[in-house]
Amino acid sequence: MRRNGLSSGLAVVALACLAIATPGAAAAKAQRTISCPLPSGENLTFVAPLRLGNLPKIQLDYPSKVTLFSFRDGNFLTVAVDESDPSRVRLVISAQLNKVKGTYDGQLVIDSGGSELQLDNGPVSCKPGP
Repeated sequence: MRRNGLSSGLAVVALACLAIATPGAAAAKAQRTISCPLPSGENLTFVAPLRLGNLPKIQLDYPSKVTLFSFRDGNFLTVAVDESDPSRVRLVISAQLNKVKGTYDGQLVIDSGGSELQLDNGPVSCKPGP
């Protein structure tokens, strides 16, 4: 009988340890980053939001905001628009996980012009971080 009490006590301790460790592990996993080179030579880094549906902040030459962001299931997709003119798309990245290289390879379109439209497009290879 005593043996049963000991094993159930160990089970309670093990479950308690898992309950404590799980939120920290989930938070660390949720704080993933992805960094993409821009045609200007700069790197644009996104911090994946903790909650599904939240949008990350973005730092481009002109004030912009992310309107669509998905970084899961081997796909990376983001769209950002001009803050003062939401009809003007500033950035689109669509990429898929390259399992061999560990990068997200795809296409980038960016409008880096001020009052004039100045589009650059081409291939992009984004690197995920921790």
